[in-house]
Amino acid sequence: MNNPYTVLGISQNATKVEIVKAQVKALRLKKYDAREIASAQKELHSPARRLAVDFTYPIIEKIDNYGPITTTTKSKDIDINKLNPDKYSS
Repeated sequence: MNNPYTVLGISQNATKVEIVKAQVKALRLKKYDAREIASAQKELHSPARRLAVDFTYPIIEKIDNYGPITTTTKSKDIDINKLNPDKYSS
């Protein structure tokens, strides 16, 4: 099963009215099967099921402003090129 929020095209803080409107819109767009859309609406309509969906399919906001994490601490005592990777082979 796909993420119900993705199927209906709504956010996690959508109200029950927004869920019903999204179901109608999703049925018109025919992007997903009608059975899958009805299942997504059913999952989000019940508070207990919606809580389970929130934990199963967390929505993480996309962050574009951040680059890779780099360290500002440089060790002068260790040169990674001089390490022997075979030293600890089992």
